[in-house]
Amino acid sequence: MIRILIFILAGWIVPVLAFAEPSPFSSPSVSSGPGIKLNVMMDRDPAYPGDRFKLYMSVQIEEGWHIYSLQPMDGNELLATQIVLDDNIFEGQKHWQESPPRLIQDDAQQKLVKGHVTTAEFHNSFRVPEKFKSGNYSIKGKLLYRACDNNLCTLPQSLSFDSQIRVGVKK
Repeated sequence: MIRILIFILAGWIVPVLAFAEPSPFSSPSVSSGPGIKLNVMMDRDPAYPGDRFKLYMSVQIEEGWHIYSLQPMDGNELLATQIVLDDNIFEGQKHWQESPPRLIQDDAQQKLVKGHVTTAEFHNSFRVPEKFKSGNYSIKGKLLYRACDNNLCTLPQSLSFDSQIRVGVKK
């Protein structure tokens, strides 16, 4: 309960501090969040109508931080990392696959959690529908995550991605 109150108060104070004039005695600001980088790639170029292709996501996580698994332990559902696609025109599997998560004693949450340190990899398989026109198409979406460093957790964060798949003419 106290943590929730702290997050709420931080949500009100941080915007006010962002527009406040720095005092002459203040030190330079330091980013408090982790460095999280997302790379997205396809396994085929081009794909043809009726073919399957995979979309791979690689997440680089700053040392000392972790993100949570797509499939959290019971009671940790609100911590789960999610991948949300925007208006996807390809037929995909319901569930994303992920690299094996580790069991982590998360002192910030004061519980054992499933998560990823250093890197996390996700993939999903998609099918190009039959009678699909050739051309370049986008698969857009967001990686929704929370990162913790055993002392504190970020508020939910979002990394957008936009990957291109070229559909060729079926021979």
